[in-house]
Amino acid sequence: MKSKIELDTNKWTWHPSPLAHQIVLVTTVDEKGIENVAPKSLISMFSFDPPIIGLGCNLEHRTAANILATKEFTVNVPGEDLVSKVWRAGGLPHPRRVEDTGLHPIPALKVSPPRIEECCAHYECVLDSYKAWGKEVALFGRILSFSRDEDLGDGWWDWYRRLGLMVYLEEGVHGIVEARRLAPPPSSPPSS
Repeated sequence: MKSKIELDTNKWTWHPSPLAHQIVLVTTVDEKGIENVAPKSLISMFSFDPPIIGLGCNLEHRTAANILATKEFTVNVPGEDLVSKVWRAGGLPHPRRVEDTGLHPIPALKVSPPRIEECCAHYECVLDSYKAWGKEVALFGRILSFSRDEDLGDGWWDWYRRLGLMVYLEEGVHGIVEARRLAPPPSSPPSS
């Protein structure tokens, strides 16, 4: 039997961290229509029907303030080819316009915050609900529109290979998702 040890529950102390978080660029606008872009990594699908994305953020961040004020945001999925521009976005003063990162905004289809042309996929969302814990907040957005680059490849396998999805592991440590076909799960007996 493997020996196990208990560690602190503070994620900042986990080395190595066994939790990977996809890195995205979230675009928002404030009540005056001024856009902001920010790299985020606490994001996941929480429901398929209705389609809900959850985004973790700090209430003091411009992203959270804009989403709570306007009830809209766009999640843009960058590939590893954009890594330097993603990191640049995090270091810019607010408001951070998409152009300030060297990227290009394009109109969203259903919401005000723009999509980012160089990103390979986009989720346009309206705020469904949120839950706060002190200064941290989980923002749940209903996906109104999903768009992606048309030329990502011929099939889903090629599409994953070409995406170059980035993940955050811990401060200063990031990775690239490599899609591999794993053995299928064993079939379960029919339910009675």
